[in-house]
Amino acid sequence: MSTPSSSGSRAPSAPERGTFPLDHFHECDETKKSYFECLERNAYDASACVEASKAYLECRMSRELMTKEDFGKLGFREGKTRTAAETKTASDDDVDLGDGHRVAGLRGASARKT
Repeated sequence: MSTPSSSGSRAPSAPERGTFPLDHFHECDETKKSYFECLERNAYDASACVEASKAYLECRMSRELMTKEDFGKLGFREGKTRTAAETKTASDDDVDLGDGHRVAGLRGASARKT
């Protein structure tokens, strides 16, 4: 039988970046609910729910459920956010397959090969 040894134990360490405590006291439930409702209304297009996402993260940061961080470092852009319709607009790098489907970035990929 093996027994635990005190020489093999390690001191606790801080969680890895990107992990944060659960909201055990449900302090941010309302903002989380608003975000999920926004996703449902917008066919789960997260770009249409940027403000709700920011509100949820701000709630978590203000209650020390995650480290305060600049929104730019969290992937949010300054200025106007795109609407769901703008997000779905085809890019110049998209290729129309002719059957009503498009492949994003295909033209750019084929142009690099030549």
